[in-house]
Amino acid sequence: MQVLIVGGGKMGRYLAKDLSEKQINVILIEQDEEKARNIKQDPRIQVMHGDGSEPEVLKKAGVEEADVVLAVTNDDHDNLAICQMAERQFHVPRTFTAVNTPGNEKLFEWLGVNVAVSSSSILAGLVTKDVSLEEITSLLNQKVGDLNMVEIKVCNGAPVAGQKIKDIDLPMEAILVTILRGDTALVPRGNTVLRDGDKVLALADSSAQEELVHQLNGGALR
Repeated sequence: MQVLIVGGGKMGRYLAKDLSEKQINVILIEQDEEKARNIKQDPRIQVMHGDGSEPEVLKKAGVEEADVVLAVTNDDHDNLAICQMAERQFHVPRTFTAVNTPGNEKLFEWLGVNVAVSSSSILAGLVTKDVSLEEITSLLNQKVGDLNMVEIKVCNGAPVAGQKIKDIDLPMEAILVTILRGDTALVPRGNTVLRDGDKVLALADSSAQEELVHQLNGGALR
């Protein structure tokens, strides 16, 4: 079995060591050069330095041959993007992710990531359903429990325009799913910069929707 782990924090290192000891072939991707260098001191772990949310880095690490991808960075948007990319672009059979923000578990589950929570091991889940852009778009204004899929336009001059997603204090129970920029659909990542005119598809708890709309454009859906 070939396993690709993105994120060399405590959880990523633990998983890499544990799986390697079980004779599973593991490659770990870590963005921080110094951290990657320190991890390489452990002969049990194969480490590659790079941004695991970038397709070319995943390809170089062997994602096309991977049986499982584990996204365990400290950024929920990056983790979700990595899983979506691995599953849809590289056709990885199984993808798991860590959830760092309380409340995002049910958001990820609604998007097809079945998240299992554990304080001593990975906060992980198997992506069980592939959701295409067309399917996401068709979900606008539909509702599952307290969760709503909404489309919000980033208005010209909005405070969030020009900011990276990871630097925006999003409501706890809201996550950006897709960014429509002209004729292009982008998977939101922590380093993705929002621009004037972007249309953001977001999944949010009903209690967080109003705050999210005001944060992105001052109050107007679409």
